[in-house]
Amino acid sequence: MLLYCRQPGSIVEWASSSQAARLFEQSLFTHMDANELKALDWEAVVTEGDDEGLAIATEAAKRNADLIVMRSRRRPRAAVLLGSTAETVSRTAPCPVLVTHPSEREWVGLTTSEIDLKRLLVAYDSSADADLALSYGTSLAQQYQTEVHLLHVMSDDASEEPELAWSEANSESSYEIAARRLQQAIPKEACLWCNIVTCVRCGQPWHEIIDYATEHKIDLICMGASGAGFSRGRP
Repeated sequence: MLLYCRQPGSIVEWASSSQAARLFEQSLFTHMDANELKALDWEAVVTEGDDEGLAIATEAAKRNADLIVMRSRRRPRAAVLLGSTAETVSRTAPCPVLVTHPSEREWVGLTTSEIDLKRLLVAYDSSADADLALSYGTSLAQQYQTEVHLLHVMSDDASEEPELAWSEANSESSYEIAARRLQQAIPKEACLWCNIVTCVRCGQPWHEIIDYATEHKIDLICMGASGAGFSRGRP
């Protein structure tokens, strides 16, 4: 299913959903031939809303979508890791969200559609959302024999990070406790089908995640996100 959401008063207006369907069809032709398109069960949807992100999430819920795929322009003033619409969808969608952006490293062949995932990063903070991201990440790793990187970021100011409640009253440092918890989070069977790399860093989470992904040539980042109350610096 393909969804186009417009806001009232937008410069781009559709006279009818059929026009939107023709545009989507033209876009699909760049990735598949006519026979493949006929075999694809898809629908063009046009909707209105004051908030595009919430409109997309609402439509996904109505249609019991299993996955949302969207493009992000990554405008830093609106949100750090993602554009404002992608950020809203990621935090309010009823299903997983795959977000791409123009300058990313491509891991799906544009003409062959073959998936070539080599390195996958899971941003992990021991929350329920992070556990779910880890589950998806290891599942993809098993299917595509991908190397998994598990990263936890501690704030420079330990008092601001709730996950540092991990620090029991013993001689272990916060870093050692975080590293041990990463090892414990990894499903034992995952080591049978992929190489696991764990890392603990200190700093702003969004900055360290991006830096790590760049340094290690990561193809896909898996991370949990929930709630509408988000702001710059704490993705």
